[in-house]
Amino acid sequence: MPRYTPGPWKMRPNGELWSYSRGGAPQQVGTMSWTGKAEERDGNSRIIAGAADLCESLDELMLIISQPEVVSAIEDSPRISAKSRMIIENARTSLEEVTGKRLPEWPKRDPHDRRLEST
Repeated sequence: MPRYTPGPWKMRPNGELWSYSRGGAPQQVGTMSWTGKAEERDGNSRIIAGAADLCESLDELMLIISQPEVVSAIEDSPRISAKSRMIIENARTSLEEVTGKRLPEWPKRDPHDRRLEST
């Protein structure tokens, strides 16, 4: 994953974007200027504020669904297999776009990712 200011992020009404990292002091990430309707500005700021947590969650989800037992469960269920593959591919593509990193096509996984291995 690329480096970025840790989340969760919050957008203040004045356009300031702040990071409230777990266990750390709040720090300002930047300032945004919006045009358009108030409800659109609010929605846009929520999307940006949630991006860091969403990226981390999606990365962890891709890690879990690439585990052999999960792959087998998805592939062995005709009822969910096709739809699952489409959702997984959309998630993988989105994560590639956000991280700038090429990810293996599901059900392959990054052989260097050791996050779930026992120590």
